[in-house]
Amino acid sequence: MKQTISLNAKLRWPDVKDHYVVIYEGHVIGNVHRSGDSWSWSISVPMALPDWSAGNAPTLHDGIKLLGGAWTKILNATSPERLQRAWDLERAAEARSTDSGSDK
Repeated sequence: MKQTISLNAKLRWPDVKDHYVVIYEGHVIGNVHRSGDSWSWSISVPMALPDWSAGNAPTLHDGIKLLGGAWTKILNATSPERLQRAWDLERAAEARSTDSGSDK
């Protein structure tokens, strides 16, 4: 049975109209951005990722669609415990960057 996932894309910065972050269940899992005449996409979560977790597409829509397909494959191949460790690492890194900013 084919798994359906829900992704959201939003601009990374309000004044840059060609760089989007892709969000799955509240976690930033990757990005899609213009690269010359095409759109580069990549999954970026704190765990080992296969070579096919990044690529290029002719349009923004195609880039998000390809990223979604790759993310579905990663979800199907990754245990929930391993994914939870990745989310825990993500939260720890965010907390560390927030804490380092408060020292100034």
